Amino acid sequence: MSYCVYGIIDPRTDMIFYVGQTSRFEYRKAEHIEGTDQLSGFVIKQMRLNGFVPLFVVLETHKTETDSLSAEIFWIELLRGRGLEMVNAQAVGGYAARRDARDRLSATLDEMSQIKPTPQGLRDLANGRSLRRNKPWTAAEIKRLKGMLRVNMPHDSIADALQRTPAEIRKKAKSLKL
Repeated sequence: MSYCVYGIIDPRTDMIFYVGQTSRFEYRKAEHIEGTDQLSGFVIKQMRLNGFVPLFVVLETHKTETDSLSAEIFWIELLRGRGLEMVNAQAVGGYAARRDARDRLSATLDEMSQIKPTPQGLRDLANGRSLRRNKPWTAAEIKRLKGMLRVNMPHDSIADALQRTPAEIRKKAKSLKL
């Protein structure tokens, strides 16, 4: 029996977000594509809502499960060390951190499934504009904006975090006299 260590690539970012190991690659791949209740499943469900499917790459093959498990741990730590955000349980932390990450991904998935694309919304996305562009500001967004400005976060980074345009960030900061 042989084992493989594989990565799942998010086609929206071209980055590996999950590393696994198995002796039944095609079966495991089908499980992932179906979408599980694990953190990787939430990411894959988000992809599918956006019309994408994950890409799979075999990173290594091994003759023993022990070697394969060791290689899986190695790849997760290597990719984390290079700044990739991994959703493996080992990479996220303890049970509470995994629960928080699962709740966050679940909430994002719920929001995404409620979005009904309009031609203008699709044009905006195709042109790199966010879905929140020109939408009313919520109290939570304003609170986050104030906190980010307080620590001198760059406007383009704030725009990414709040899913707004940099111009909207500058305009809101000016209107709040920040």
